[in-house]
Amino acid sequence: MSSFALFTDGSFDPTTKTGMGALLFAPASLLTAPLENLDHHSLNNSIKFRKFFDTSSTQLELKTALWAIEEFSNHSNRPLTLYTDSQGVAGLLERRKRLESTEFISKKSQRELNNAALYRQFYGFHDEIQFQVIKVRGHLRKSDHNTAQRIFSMVDQGARKALLQSKKVTDDK
Repeated sequence: MSSFALFTDGSFDPTTKTGMGALLFAPASLLTAPLENLDHHSLNNSIKFRKFFDTSSTQLELKTALWAIEEFSNHSNRPLTLYTDSQGVAGLLERRKRLESTEFISKKSQRELNNAALYRQFYGFHDEIQFQVIKVRGHLRKSDHNTAQRIFSMVDQGARKALLQSKKVTDDK
């Protein structure tokens, strides 16, 4: 059974507390293709976007990953690897045991963590789909890219452009 790669990233505007999430599904076999064989135009046209309101940069990355995983789970039951540059998302599986053992309560404040509901949803998806998470080093020079980093860079740039365009539309009104 073939597997899929899912690339996610977000671009956040702190002044408006809005962000643009971006996702790209690709067959995992694409990651073995030489960089020069990537069809940039086709990949760029395959990126999906979603605007998030009243959020933070951390929540944006989580919400984007959750949206992307949900989109994937609605269309496929094949193995999945999630690629992200977000340490918050990439570290969630390692933090699971500790977070669940404290029932998502902060030791310091004794209150539920701000993102507890998002963490629970992430873990629920993981239980259902058993996806892997790979942290991509973002914002590298193009000469240092491998195929996964090049595809991720396209998603990152797409999110930035889409956020700028959405701000421009709002500013023009």
